[in-house]
Amino acid sequence: MKINFRFSEKSIGAPVVRFAGQTDAGPTALGVSAAAVGKSLANAREDGFRGQAGELVVVRGVGVDLWVGVGDSNAVDGTARRLAGAALCRRWRDARWPRVAVDVPGAWAAPQQLGEFVEGVLLAAYRFTRHQTAPTKPAPPRDIVLLVPATAARTAAQRRAEIVVGAVDFARDLINTPASLKTPAALARQAAALAGGGVKAKTLRKTDLERLGAGGVLGVGRGSAFPPVMIHLHYKPARPRARVALVGKGVTFDSGGLSLKPADGMMTMKYDMAGAAIVMAVFWALKRLRPDVEVHGVAPLTENMPGPAAYKPGDVVRAMNGKTIEVLNTDAEGRVILADALSYAARLPVDRVIDVATLTGAATVALGKAYAALMTDDDALAQALSDAARGAGEKMWRLPLEKSYRDHIKSSVADIKNIGNPGEAGTIIGGLFLKEFAGDKPWAHVDMAGVGWNGAGTALSPAGATGALVRTFLNYLSAGEKA
Repeated sequence: MKINFRFSEKSIGAPVVRFAGQTDAGPTALGVSAAAVGKSLANAREDGFRGQAGELVVVRGVGVDLWVGVGDSNAVDGTARRLAGAALCRRWRDARWPRVAVDVPGAWAAPQQLGEFVEGVLLAAYRFTRHQTAPTKPAPPRDIVLLVPATAARTAAQRRAEIVVGAVDFARDLINTPASLKTPAALARQAAALAGGGVKAKTLRKTDLERLGAGGVLGVGRGSAFPPVMIHLHYKPARPRARVALVGKGVTFDSGGLSLKPADGMMTMKYDMAGAAIVMAVFWALKRLRPDVEVHGVAPLTENMPGPAAYKPGDVVRAMNGKTIEVLNTDAEGRVILADALSYAARLPVDRVIDVATLTGAATVALGKAYAALMTDDDALAQALSDAARGAGEKMWRLPLEKSYRDHIKSSVADIKNIGNPGEAGTIIGGLFLKEFAGDKPWAHVDMAGVGWNGAGTALSPAGATGALVRTFLNYLSAGEKA
């Protein structure tokens, strides 16, 4: 559903969206006098409306009012505003109104707050339908008229929200695409198409990876009919005030290799390239937002398949930085390819390196589907990423890189092995493994296994890929953390 936003200081004769908070005395209108809307709100209350976050009721009288709940009136934050926008979008999708007017509460008229509401509407509007036979022609665009005066700052906030959600949708599309249609080479072509507008793109093919000694990527890719590649995207403003490398795991399909997953464990494994999708989505947005931060994006792309040439449990591969890895479980392949990608990123002229990956099922066991796991030894970097997530309405929880756990991945035949003790600190072990290849620069690892896919859907996303963390990383980069 295509949605257009515009500003107006006058009512437009369309259904009006109003907001109410939840109190012990019942729903209370936000930003508008009780005298002006008392009867409408009373009718909404009679229909069971309580002002709970995400609640919506339609009241018909002289006109049409859509009352949207925001929860506790004294604790309305960015999440509440996004959920309010999402609730409007979901109800409006089933209605025939070509446009609605939004009576913006005064406290929401600030550019950032207005942008959060716009984000919520657009995030909930996404659908992945390219493989469905449409019974009817696409719905015409809908209009939302924000009943506040247009200012340069408000218009910029609206535009930023549209770009940010456009990047989220770009990632969602990549992740939702069937694995057979996004082989490593196909995904690399999509990365190459991002070039322009200040972005350069390079693809390292099998011969390049052999020359660089990328034994991890090459080892994992041996079982597939499609050769692995690594993409390197680069955005450089005229005068950057920080330089960041963002590394994303890109397993375009993960069967588990010879350590084969059970059938139900493979059904969503087209999603195992979500880290790479985030990197590409960030660059889709960078060329439009143009922050004053230089960014390198690195993503190894491969399938993990049990073909006749597949690497085997007990094999030893050598990563790009020279360290050897004993592979005891071929389904712990993400860290093996990231060993090369991090080694590559560590050589770049950057101030810090951040990787994001669907790395461990243990992250979901530990934190569920609401939180990504964050690991770093750098407190300033941890704080900056946590602040960026909070501003995006996303959640990270920092886990310790417990040094004594390093013993879990000592190998008797190589420098390191790719799994630790079964059932023990799997997410932290994954982080400790990656740390061996991240070099000496400040580094952080984000395990997004639990947050990037939701089979049941959420208020802000339909079932499937959520596009989680794109907004967090764009917040982080736009803040331009000082080196």
